[in-house]
Amino acid sequence: MSSLQPRTNRLVDSFLTLLQIDTFHGSEDKASAIVEEWLRPAGIVFKQDKIGNLIGCWPARNSSSKPIMLNAHLDTVQSTAGIKTVVSTEGIGTDGNTILGADDKAGVVAIIEAILTVEESGEAHRPVDIVFTVGEEVGHIGSKAFDPASITAQIGFVLDAGSPVGTVVTQAPGARRICAEFQGRAAHAGIEPETGISAISIMSRAIDNMPLGRIDATTVANIGTVTGGQAVNIVPQYAQMEAQARSLSEGRLDKQVESMCLAMEQAATYFGGTVKYEVIPSVRAYSLKPENEALELADKAIAAVGIEPEHISTGGGSDAHQFNAKGMTTACLGAGYHDAHATTEFMPHDELRQLVEVSIQLILTSSGPEEKPIN
Repeated sequence: MSSLQPRTNRLVDSFLTLLQIDTFHGSEDKASAIVEEWLRPAGIVFKQDKIGNLIGCWPARNSSSKPIMLNAHLDTVQSTAGIKTVVSTEGIGTDGNTILGADDKAGVVAIIEAILTVEESGEAHRPVDIVFTVGEEVGHIGSKAFDPASITAQIGFVLDAGSPVGTVVTQAPGARRICAEFQGRAAHAGIEPETGISAISIMSRAIDNMPLGRIDATTVANIGTVTGGQAVNIVPQYAQMEAQARSLSEGRLDKQVESMCLAMEQAATYFGGTVKYEVIPSVRAYSLKPENEALELADKAIAAVGIEPEHISTGGGSDAHQFNAKGMTTACLGAGYHDAHATTEFMPHDELRQLVEVSIQLILTSSGPEEKPIN
């Protein structure tokens, strides 16, 4: 295997530059322009699809290996306007007033540095399709809209798991969102409360009767938001809630959602009100088998940089859900950042460097017994 190493100063400078750009969903174009500029020396021509995903193709150099896709998302879960980064000998964080945005700018910059390092080395490499998605944090907007026919690769790697570099997500949950509206009857709370039906009481009873939190080893459920009522002297006629259930098992997920819906129906009947709800599929659970080609290539690349690969399950979601659902064999790799979505988010220098090194090995991995050359 090649011993190519990233240019550390360039890597850190690029990361810090990218962190200064606020890319909360809707503002990703600010980063897209600079990403295109940085990768221009590699001869990559990018295009944007209708939703704003940035898509490029890097042709192979003296290689008949299969093409792969490298993916990271450009958006952050919150705005990083006014970010003040703090660089220490251990890594990079913030002053505590904003998130860092290493989720997933670490993945973005690792892909960029890996490509530039290989390009400058002159070494042979496989074809690489690059997909920088938008709106991952607000519902996988970019990957849901992504057209697999826009690239040639059928094997993909998403650099976006909040776990150490060297981990590979082999199981990720399916998710359902439940939006419910409870209808009661308004009445004057001080004069004739007995003629009213409290929609908030219906909702409260439903929630109280739902299995929530950690249901079993593979299943969780949560009530995310509740609203209702007009004034303290009115029996509330209307209430609304949003909930979510996740499970590594689609069967258990179905049962959990059914129990939550039944609790709502029974509560409405008990009080004499009504409930309307919608169950919205978010993502389907996926599981990578040991013989999965993306998993085999990931393990090989991770081992090549001196790390023992570790296969993990996660309760979180990523663009890998959508790519797998579209028929692309895709593995989500640990990106090494800590405390994602919190103002304590932190990116260790060693993890960022290793993420680049793994990406380099994915790009350089040549055909072997487990990988048939492309026709």
